[in-house]
Amino acid sequence: MLSDNIKHVHIVGIGGCASSAVAQYLVSNGVTVTGSEREFRSDLGSLTDLGIRVYFGHYKGNIYLDGKPADYVLYSPAVIKFDPDNVEIAEARKRGIPKMSWENFIGEYLNTLGKIGITISGSEGKGTTGGILTKILQGTEFEPLSILGAKMKNADKPDSNISVGSGSTYILEGDEFNRNFYGYHPSINVTVNFKYEHPETYKDFDEYKEAFAHFFGGMNGDNHPKTLILRATQDMLDVVMKYKLSDTHKIIWFGLPTDDAIDTVTGNKYIITSHRLCPDGNEFVLNKIVNGTSEQYRFRLDFLPGYIVLNAVGAIIAAFELGLDYETIQQNINRFTGMVRRFDVTKTVGKGALITDYGHSPESISHIMKELKTIYHGLKLHFVFQPHLFSRTYAFADGFAEALAPADKISLIDIYPAREHIEDWADKISSSMLAEKIRRLNPNVAYIGAARDIYQNLHNRINADEVTCFIGAGDMDAYYGKLIDEYKIK
Repeated sequence: MLSDNIKHVHIVGIGGCASSAVAQYLVSNGVTVTGSEREFRSDLGSLTDLGIRVYFGHYKGNIYLDGKPADYVLYSPAVIKFDPDNVEIAEARKRGIPKMSWENFIGEYLNTLGKIGITISGSEGKGTTGGILTKILQGTEFEPLSILGAKMKNADKPDSNISVGSGSTYILEGDEFNRNFYGYHPSINVTVNFKYEHPETYKDFDEYKEAFAHFFGGMNGDNHPKTLILRATQDMLDVVMKYKLSDTHKIIWFGLPTDDAIDTVTGNKYIITSHRLCPDGNEFVLNKIVNGTSEQYRFRLDFLPGYIVLNAVGAIIAAFELGLDYETIQQNINRFTGMVRRFDVTKTVGKGALITDYGHSPESISHIMKELKTIYHGLKLHFVFQPHLFSRTYAFADGFAEALAPADKISLIDIYPAREHIEDWADKISSSMLAEKIRRLNPNVAYIGAARDIYQNLHNRINADEVTCFIGAGDMDAYYGKLIDEYKIK
């Protein structure tokens, strides 16, 4: 892997957040990279600036450069889901060119480096937790190679999802979609949130749990004892007990006093107490309890929102496990200034604010709703939601309706299909159908159409004295910029 005979790698689906990070990493190792996307995207300039040739549209000729085929063809699993007969992958197969998902490629490669692998897994919060841990470890002997599925605001390069460190660790997001994390073999794993997700991959929560147990079973203990840092929920405890993970792994639990299994779990655990949400950050006490003996650490985070404390604690515990001391962690953690589209705040010309967030589940919407009601007490809330995937929207429609209903105003954009085909779902679920479900709980809901028409259709519903939250994991960030520019403080 990355040996002298690998000169050219082609990535099918290079525009994905994490696959683009892999492309950047390969370029930093002297590999020529090309890639393709299904259709034109204006946000890939950072790749072309590195000399990466990006093709729009999938054609078998894309895998060739100056008439010579790529040495490796990598692909995003979402490409296979959407187009099982993708012509570029078929051409690689025909020519005998090695091909694999980018997750398997990078997982195999990193497993050869002798570094301590750290993954962040779970239903949500992976990018944020990975970003915080990256900032904690930078400048230490553990300075990581981080490849994340979200962009850090103060990365090595502006708004980048990769940090190339020369220390003894690497950090990856353990993505459970399509069981992608099976290709990773870390020594340490952090799981902050654990709720049933990806119904397009897993038929039920039991199958979802089984996939995580399989992933945990494939961890590598050569460079560091296999360690699971887990939020203390009953569902996570069920996995640990059913698959007897405490026999093979060091288990460290953490959470809030209200978490449903925090009093049940034994052994090493950290409990968050005295949490105080401030206008510009968070303060809390982290209580470490081992064999009945307690130590306390007081932390100050210079960033919001309140629920980010759980992400921070997952990262803090991982840093403790590596051997960093409290003073270094507290000093380094406030290098973190946030992730792009993760509770990203812009003040308006009025009393309000514009928030952008990647939330894509009922739980994430509920968490954000609660934070906004606390931080912006007394201001009206307007949620602009772009559902992500038909299968997810269909499976969790009631949950989405209940989570969105407490807003003062709701605007729904067409479902972002991602790797799914619209025609397969046309008579089952749509944003207009979801609007009707919400209307039974809150009449102030509007279906506003396609993301590309967001300015035209939403302009009259934006109020600078309200808090407007653009939330969703789709492509609406390519279109709401004009609205934000119009209403933000210059």
